[in-house]
Amino acid sequence: MKIISPLILSSLLGVSLVAIPSLVKAQSTIPETQPTAVTSAQTAGLFVNLTTNDPWRAGMAINFAQESSKRGHPVTIFLNVTAVNLASTTIPQHTNGMTGKTLQQMLQELMASGGRVIICPSCMQQSGITEAELIEGVQMGSPEITQQQLFAENVRVLSW
Repeated sequence: MKIISPLILSSLLGVSLVAIPSLVKAQSTIPETQPTAVTSAQTAGLFVNLTTNDPWRAGMAINFAQESSKRGHPVTIFLNVTAVNLASTTIPQHTNGMTGKTLQQMLQELMASGGRVIICPSCMQQSGITEAELIEGVQMGSPEITQQQLFAENVRVLSW
């Protein structure tokens, strides 16, 4: 009996090693190749909701927006909460460790390449920022302006 048990055990193990991967593959609902982004006549737009002036997070958001813009996606960054400080010419700015540029310079480059930057007026008021202090190209937001970009057809939203 002691000889039969190891023999049965090894047989079951062998069958399991052969049969289980086939069963798992047959029952899998995950496609073998992941779908890729579809490029269409109307390229998806990107709306970045930026709520912070934290240099790392804001730098990531702006860089992601720039890279998306370079790939042909229409991009809008909405500066709100403490991110409004990024557009003020009177508030000292951090230099991004990856680009060597200030976050304002990165925003200006995005706007120069066709990206749009909208700022929250009530957040500006909370931060004590006036419209005269804004870097060139930043657009004052309103429900109409912001929602037009946010709810446009084929737009994706990311928040930082």
